[in-house]
Parts: sequence; C-alpha cells; structure tokens
Amino acid sequence: MIRKTISILCSAIVIGVIVLSLPTTSMGKSDWQQFKNHGLVLSYPSEWKRMSPKSTDKIQAMLNQQLQGIGNTQVSVIGLDVLLNLPAFRVMIAKEQFVSVPSPEYLIEERGKFLTEAQMQGGVDSYGKMKLLTINGHSAIEFHDVDKGTRGYSSSVRLLCGKDTWHITFTGSTKSTYQEYRPQIERMMQSMFLLDQCEVGL
Repeated sequence: MIRKTISILCSAIVIGVIVLSLPTTSMGKSDWQQFKNHGLVLSYPSEWKRMSPKSTDKIQAMLNQQLQGIGNTQVSVIGLDVLLNLPAFRVMIAKEQFVSVPSPEYLIEERGKFLTEAQMQGGVDSYGKMKLLTINGHSAIEFHDVDKGTRGYSSSVRLLCGKDTWHITFTGSTKSTYQEYRPQIERMMQSMFLLDQCEVGL
C-alpha cells in the first residue's frame, strides 16, 4: 500500500499549477535566511516568498483527501509549506508520516514503478536517476530531474527520519530555469537538518 503513497508526486504535479495562483506572504531581502517548520530547518534566498498558511492548509487537505480517496491509510501529510520565486521557481515541502518505517531502498523501488507507469500514461515525459545520500547524518533519497513537460522541470529530495519523511520538491518553470537554480538547490540541501531525534524502531 505504500506504493500508493507515491501518488503524492502526482498530486504535486497537479497542485503545482494551483500554487502559482495562490496568495503569498512577503519576506524581506537579506541574502539567505532560515526556514524552520514541522521539525525541518533549511536556508533559502530571502527574496523568495513563503505561501500563506491559509493556502498551504488547502493544499495539504487536498493531498490527504486524495490519499483517502484511493483507500490509503499508510501515510498522511501532516505539514506542508511552499516557497516561491514566481514565475520561475517554487519549492514544496511536505512532511509525511507513515504507519511503519519505510526503508530508502523500498521507496526508491516503489517510486521507480510509479514513474514508469506515469511515463506510460503520459503524466511524466522522462525521469533520471534516483540515488541514496546522507544529509547532515540523516538518510535521504534524491529523485533527480523529473521532466513534467509543460508543468515544468523538477527534482526532489526525501529526508527520512523513522516514520516521518520530508519530501522537498524543487520545480523550475522550464528545464533551463531549473538548471539555473541548481546551485541554490544544492545549497538548500546542504543546509537541511532535523530538530528532533529520529525514531529507530519499526
């Protein structure tokens, strides 16, 4: 059933268009600043805007409604934030909670199956490598260069911590725009850390 949880990616593809039209809360300009919410800390360019809680609550509710609609009780989205630099770039940060601890290898295998099916159905034009990595001592997976066609070009990193995962998706309006933002993506990934100790047991 965890396979169905990967449909959050599909939701993010659809919601990406909605995100562009929702209101945001302005942030000041001072190079890079700290983001801290739902147990995750990272740095991001301060000229970017942070979507208002009212709007992110709507998206979070839509994601959980979709999960329930397909009969999935294995995972829920328990926190969501969106950072925007419109119209070129956006970052969606979804905190998910599983019923049992998912292994990195299993998530890679299941997402590979999902992307293959999505590609056959025309939902994804192409996708690149998926790799295991460590971010500040935590297991993580980078799903690299998922081409969403007219909806943009993106990659994502999934930070694992027991039953919780943080799924951060970086989306450019085009492939070239995404590549321009790759240095910022790398810096954001290097700055990520979790505030709480991870659960070990299954």
